[in-house]
Amino acid sequence: MATMPASGGTAHGAPATILIVDDTPANLALIVEYLEARNFRMLVAQGGEEGLQRAALVQPDLILLDAIMPGLNGFEVCRRLKAREATRDIPVIFMTSLADTQDKLSAFAVGAVDYVVKPLQVEEVMARANAQLALRAMHKQLTSANRELEAFSYSVSHDLRAPLRAISSFARILRKDYRESLDEEGQRYLDTIISTSAQMGTLIEDLLLYARTSRAACAAVPVPLAPLVQQLSSVFRERIAACGARLDIVEPLATPLGDPTLLGQILNNLVDNALTYRCRQGTPLIRISAQRAGEDVLLRVTDNGIGIEPEYHEKIFQVFQRLHSSDEYPGTGLGLAIVAKAARAMGGEVGIESALGRGSTFTVRLRLADGSRSGVPAETADQNR
Repeated sequence: MATMPASGGTAHGAPATILIVDDTPANLALIVEYLEARNFRMLVAQGGEEGLQRAALVQPDLILLDAIMPGLNGFEVCRRLKAREATRDIPVIFMTSLADTQDKLSAFAVGAVDYVVKPLQVEEVMARANAQLALRAMHKQLTSANRELEAFSYSVSHDLRAPLRAISSFARILRKDYRESLDEEGQRYLDTIISTSAQMGTLIEDLLLYARTSRAACAAVPVPLAPLVQQLSSVFRERIAACGARLDIVEPLATPLGDPTLLGQILNNLVDNALTYRCRQGTPLIRISAQRAGEDVLLRVTDNGIGIEPEYHEKIFQVFQRLHSSDEYPGTGLGLAIVAKAARAMGGEVGIESALGRGSTFTVRLRLADGSRSGVPAETADQNR
């Protein structure tokens, strides 16, 4: 359970650092004196540019930001803070005399977490500061715990690969050189060892992939989808031919902001899922589209496979969640969990529309790249739903 910091402290007991950005020194003296007396470490910047420099250099735990300043106003300062990796996670509380609802909404739109209205009441400022510091402390602890868990799963999975390869290799040597020396039951046991080792190897690789997904800093660049989609035809050529499936691409494909590697993994896993759970009668169809929806891109992979009942729509994106036994359909239960984690790592989300026996449509929503905003028509509101 996260520890709530006392007044002026972080979760570890050290004084919390607060940066105040305000161009009017008279506005600062009372707040600075009051908070310093309560064990906060106070820093002051008298302008937007100075505030950006100090935030990047000091990495404060919280920023109190004046909305109206000459030069860079508070809204632009906050936007730039949130655009930089080094400062994007620092909570920002606006200090403003603007009482209009739209101004407050604008503050939240550029990344502020709260606001206080001038003239400032020092007790209110401290209460809001403590609330945000407590949330930041909990966020840091959760982030640290998640990283430790991912590192542990990566380490365990990595260490399992060497002995598993040895088991599989020696079993294959036995089957090649000594199979005829074994009776029928012994041969069956040996085949089971080899097939189970292969399944375990696939599970370990999927665990490693899940642990690696989003561990590194995620790129946010325009990603042309056509090359990634073309690779699918090559990667899945044999499986598509074996089951007589048809892969349709709906062009043009809008360009999302994201990470090319993660987007490639999403497409690979969704097509793999469509081929695995394909219809048993008729021609399996897989359709890929990427359409603009306002300021977003909706990347969709649609199939006419066995479908999923509505009560399982959220469950399938969780780790190790399977709706069928491995005897019915191969897999590790990690494919769609990796899709969901990759989408979240790029600031997006994933959803599904499906019914039993009627196929599935998986939708990944990502931000639209600037360059494609005028080139691809937006979907209508009805299509978005």
